[in-house]
Amino acid sequence: MRFESRARGCLQRGAAVICRDARLAIGAEPHAVPPGLAEHLTGCAACSQFQREMLALEANIRRALAEAPLAARTRPQRRFSTWSGWALAASILVAVLSTLVIWTLRPAETLAREVITHVNGEPDSWSSSVPVAAPTLDGILRAAGVALDANSNSVVYARSCRFRGHDVPHLVVKTSHGPVTVLILRNVHVGAREAFRESGMTGVITPAPQGSIAVLGRGDANLDEVSEQMRRSVRWLSQNPHAIFP
Repeated sequence: MRFESRARGCLQRGAAVICRDARLAIGAEPHAVPPGLAEHLTGCAACSQFQREMLALEANIRRALAEAPLAARTRPQRRFSTWSGWALAASILVAVLSTLVIWTLRPAETLAREVITHVNGEPDSWSSSVPVAAPTLDGILRAAGVALDANSNSVVYARSCRFRGHDVPHLVVKTSHGPVTVLILRNVHVGAREAFRESGMTGVITPAPQGSIAVLGRGDANLDEVSEQMRRSVRWLSQNPHAIFP
C-alpha cells in the first residue's frame, strides 16, 4: 500500500492516499509505521490522532491481559473462572469496537481537520492579490466538473489540488471582510452544514447538489454570506464521478 502526504499542498499528478487506507493500516498494526505512512501522518492531524488513540488502546489491552493472571493468582480459584475470561475478552472487544465506531460517527469533524491541514499546507495562498486569469480559472474548475457563475476578478488564487484522491479547485476569494479560502469538493458528500474553528481559522462545510463546499476564513470571520454566495454561484457540470463519503 502506497502512502503520499497531503501536506505537500497541491499536486498536478499522482494519487494522494485517502485517510481510510491509513487508518486500516494503523488499526491492523498501530506500532508499524512504514516510510509512506510516516510521511502521511506528518501532514494529517486526523490520522495522527487516530494512531495515538489506537496506541493507547493497545497499551490498555496489554495491561489488562497482564494484570488478569496476577489477579487470578492472588485470589481463590472461582467456579466461574471460565466465564470471567470470556467477560474480559468481551470487554476488550467492546473497547476496540467503540474506538472504531467513534471514528465512523464523526466524519464531519474528520473532514474539517483534513480541510484545515490541506489549507495550512499552502500558507502563501492567503497573500495572493492579483486576479487569476479567466482562462486559467475556467480550466481548473472544468477539470473538476464545475463552473463558477460569479465575478472571476474576485478570485486571486486558484489551484487544482489532490484531496481524497480527486482533483478539487482550491480558491482564494477577495471579500469585503478579507480573503476567504474555498474548496469545491465535488466528490465528498456531507449530511448537514458543519461549522468548525481550529488553528486560527473559522470554517463551514455545506452540502451541495453534487458534493460539498468548504469555506474558511482567518480569525472569527463570519462566513455565512460567502458560503451561501458560493453555493449559489457554483454550477455542477454533467459528470458521473465516483463519489466518496467521509
